Amino acid sequence: MKIAMLAYTMRPRGGVVHAVRLSEALRAKGADVTLVSLRRRGLVEDYASFYGKTSFPVCLIDYDWNDDTRHRLRNMAEALVIGLPRDFDIYHAQDCVCDTALQMLVAEGSLAGPTVRTVHHIQGFQDPFMDKCERAALLGDTEKITVSRYWQEELRSRCGLESTVIYNGIDAGRFSGAEQKREPFILFVGGMEARKGLEFAIEALETLTSRGRDLRLVAVARPGFLCTESREWFDHLIGRCGLSGKVEIRELVTDRELAGLYSSASIFLLPTRMEGWGLAIMEAMAAGCPVISSPVGGVTELVSDGENALLAPVGDVAGIAKAAERLLDDEGLRGRLCASAKRTIGKYTWESSAEKTLQLYEKAIARR
Repeated sequence: MKIAMLAYTMRPRGGVVHAVRLSEALRAKGADVTLVSLRRRGLVEDYASFYGKTSFPVCLIDYDWNDDTRHRLRNMAEALVIGLPRDFDIYHAQDCVCDTALQMLVAEGSLAGPTVRTVHHIQGFQDPFMDKCERAALLGDTEKITVSRYWQEELRSRCGLESTVIYNGIDAGRFSGAEQKREPFILFVGGMEARKGLEFAIEALETLTSRGRDLRLVAVARPGFLCTESREWFDHLIGRCGLSGKVEIRELVTDRELAGLYSSASIFLLPTRMEGWGLAIMEAMAAGCPVISSPVGGVTELVSDGENALLAPVGDVAGIAKAAERLLDDEGLRGRLCASAKRTIGKYTWESSAEKTLQLYEKAIARR
C-alpha cells in the first residue's frame, strides 16, 4: 500500500510528530509511506529540511509565505494541489490545510485513492474566516480519525460526523534512557498559542519563587500557525513577573535535547486550555517526569488526578503552584505517580495505532 502522509509544516508540532511516528510504524508493517510536508520558500539553510531524520522518504513542497493568514492559507493549499504526486493509494491529512487541498483535488477528479483525515482537535478560531475554513475542511468527504473518545463525541455533536478513534502511541524507548539527576526546573512543551497556556506556567513560577522556591522554567515553544503569538509578549510577561533569568524559551530543540529535558526536569507542566490527547504528557511519563496538567479534552482519558499525574483547573495558577509544591516536597507521591504513569503508557503503542490505521485504509479502499 502506497501512502501519502501530509503535514502543513516541517516543525515538530503535535500533528507532525504524530505523522512521523505513525509513518515509522506503518513502514515497519510493510507499507510504502512518504511524508509530504509544506516548506516556506526561501528559508535559510538551517531551516530548509525536515526537523529530524526519518526512516522513510520525505517530499517537501515549497509555498510562498504571506504575512496575511488568509493569503498564506491559500498559498499553502494551492502549492499542495500543484505539487502533490497523484500516484498514491491513500492520502492521509493531519490538519485542515492539507485536508482542504485534498478536497480541492477530489473535486477536480485528480485523486484516484481515498482520503483520510486525523482530527486531533477542533480549534474553533475566533477569526470568522479561519473558523469557516476549519469547518469546511471538517465537513469534507474524508474518512475521519479522532485521537480520543472526547473528540469523537465533539465531532459528532458539533458537525454531525462519525469517526474512528485511534489513540496516539508512544515509543517509550526514545525517552526512557538512563535516569538523570533531577534539576530544579519546570518543563513546558507546547506552542505559544493561547490554547497551550504558557502564561499560566510563567505566573505559577512567579507564585513559587515568591514563596522562596529556587526554580526555573524551561519552555519549548514556538508561535502557532496564525503567528499572532509573539516572543516579545512572553518576554514582557516574564519581566513583569520579575522572572528575568528564570525563564528560558527554546523555540526548537532536537529529539535528543528534548529527551534530556524530560529526564532532568523536576516537573512537567502543561496548563492547557484545550488538548487533543497529550503527546508531550506521554513523553514526560516515559521519562519518569511527574506531570501536572489541566482536565481538558483527551487529557482526561490519559490522566487521572492523583493516580498518574496531578490536575489543576484551567487558569488556576494557585492550584498549579500548590500541585508543584506537593510534587517537590513529597518523594513518595512522585514515585507513585511516575510508577503508575509508566504502566499507563504501556497501553499505547504506535504499532497498535498503525495496525488500526491500516485496517481503516483497507476499508476505505474497498468502499472506493
